[in-house]
Amino acid sequence: MENPKGVEAEAAAILDDAAAGEPLGSRAVGPTDVAVPTSGSDLARAKAYFTKSGFEVHAPLGLRFSIGNRKSRFESFFATSLVLDDDNPGSPATVEGGGRDLPTEPLPDEIRDMVESITLPEPLDLTFGVG
Repeated sequence: MENPKGVEAEAAAILDDAAAGEPLGSRAVGPTDVAVPTSGSDLARAKAYFTKSGFEVHAPLGLRFSIGNRKSRFESFFATSLVLDDDNPGSPATVEGGGRDLPTEPLPDEIRDMVESITLPEPLDLTFGVG
């Protein structure tokens, strides 16, 4: 039996909107505008949902997978503001208030029931051989 709260998504590849190019998933739909797949494992259904919602969905590692798109897409889809440190390119994004968890409230009930969390990536540890 699957753990109904076991699937995790990591919001990776958050690009600043100024980073030129066509927006990924230009078909801007809201979280409740996309039908939740009815067949398959929770992992397969969650991945298909985010793909149909216009996100890049990357290969899973266990019950975790990552989604990517432009900053504005994350903000409109998850109804939250993301904060990027303009003075420190490559620094991790946070939600307004400093946390790393994206809100799941905008998502359909079926997705909220199967997805444990959607978390922004942790800062990279670049302290190789220090100490």
